[in-house]
Amino acid sequence: MTARVEITQDTASPALKQLLGRLRGDDRDLMLAQMGEYLLRSTRERAAREEDPNGRKWRPLEPAYARWKAKKRPGVPILKFDFHMLGDQLSYQVDGEGLLLGTNAPYGAIHQFGGTTHHAAHSRQLNFSINKKTGLSRFATRGRSNFEQWSSVDAYDVTLPARPWLGISAADEEELQAIIMDHLGDGIGED
Repeated sequence: MTARVEITQDTASPALKQLLGRLRGDDRDLMLAQMGEYLLRSTRERAAREEDPNGRKWRPLEPAYARWKAKKRPGVPILKFDFHMLGDQLSYQVDGEGLLLGTNAPYGAIHQFGGTTHHAAHSRQLNFSINKKTGLSRFATRGRSNFEQWSSVDAYDVTLPARPWLGISAADEEELQAIIMDHLGDGIGED
């Protein structure tokens, strides 16, 4: 599932809608591309601050997961994992109707809107190395293990809160209007 924001004649605010209606063809596409570049930067900056388009901080991680993440991935922000962030896959597309901004990351929508994910039951063979002197065991690679054991995990659900990262803030709205005004030039007041 992907997540995206669409800016079209139907979804733009009344002010943007009126201004967008004044441009056509290549001029409009160039303007929308400039808006797309701006929104890429703005969205990434907002995600780095861990806030939604309205300026509200995202809900923090659950304490147990926060401890695990601090141990396994110290310093990695909320929506970044395995050195791969939603914003790294963020892109925009200009089409005949408007501007699409979103991600093809499969987890993009669940972070934007929240929801529950189901994880099926599964089994896996784990490899251990047992220290002959102490008798203690630890996880090991297959080639270094001297003991293997199957482990099973029952099916479970995880509920993720919404952490909206796509959208247009009030500051974005002002900047988008300024971009439109730049493209329209001095003739904006003329009919």
